Amino acid sequence: MSKGVARQRIAELIEHYRQEYKNDLQNLVVDWTEDKAHIRLQARGYSTAGTLEVKDSVVDLDFFMPFLLQVFSKKIKSIIQNQIQQSLA
Repeated sequence: MSKGVARQRIAELIEHYRQEYKNDLQNLVVDWTEDKAHIRLQARGYSTAGTLEVKDSVVDLDFFMPFLLQVFSKKIKSIIQNQIQQSLA
């Protein structure tokens, strides 16, 4: 799969979740620069930011996890990774 197709599928996945969780999201900003997205998110009083980069055979995801959510960080990261993998399958 090309990086362009992967980027489009990820953008569609983000938009899907923006609509599904529109009542929980106070703010979601995704700024793409070529194959790298800078993402800022505020939901249920928590704010986070990070980057998502589409590479040749990998999608790198790097996010700041607020202190109170760090207990759940492995689970949250696992869910995000699974959703990205499914959208690219």
